[in-house]
Amino acid sequence: MRIEIDPDLDFASYYDGGGDPDQTCERLYQWHQALCLRPVESVGPFEIDITYDYAYGLRLRTPDGTTFRLGSDGIIPTWSTPGYLSRFPPELAAEVALDADDFFRLASTIGGYVLFPRNSAGQTGQTINQARGVNRQIADRFDLTLECIRRHYQNPELDSPLAGRLNYYRDFFALFRDFDTYVRFFLLDDLVTSDRKGVWSLLTASVLNDFPAAGFATSPMEYAAFRRNSIQFVRARNRRIQRLEL
Repeated sequence: MRIEIDPDLDFASYYDGGGDPDQTCERLYQWHQALCLRPVESVGPFEIDITYDYAYGLRLRTPDGTTFRLGSDGIIPTWSTPGYLSRFPPELAAEVALDADDFFRLASTIGGYVLFPRNSAGQTGQTINQARGVNRQIADRFDLTLECIRRHYQNPELDSPLAGRLNYYRDFFALFRDFDTYVRFFLLDDLVTSDRKGVWSLLTASVLNDFPAAGFATSPMEYAAFRRNSIQFVRARNRRIQRLEL
């Protein structure tokens, strides 16, 4: 059955009452499944099934029978929940609140989600999803996460705030062989330079060179820039998804 992906549909309502579409939304996983089953040069082919065991997920099986458990993750933080706002000075909190609902809804469209490995049998510790959410240098930002992934593909020995967890899941990243293929598979082209040697910062719109002491915006001007650049990226990624005509 053909699954029609609607880049304009958002999953924001699933967060009501503390919910999470990454756990409870079958449609989100149907769309992830359709995107992952499309032909991509140098990748797969994979068998990908939707699973449900107290939460939705995907099971990816390679031609040699190796399996991976995958989970969806929202990649555009708006930092608009009370827990985040309590950390910010009043003027920054006010800027966050200016467009919080519209920004959050756009961040909750399919262009604002990606897949990461979940722990399989015998695996322990934080998943990448968890690690990037609690690491102060990353602060849930996907641009910084993607720079860690770029460095992992360049050389797994390179240091980054997520190096330990990326190396722990190295078999997953090996499925895509190199950074360019990973970017193409997950339709992340608009967040990297054309030569794949750099990742664009969603905070400054320049190429990332290092990791800040804290990944959060620290001023209203920085947050406004982060919001603007994040919106631009999600819309561009949604257009890429729409052009696939899945």
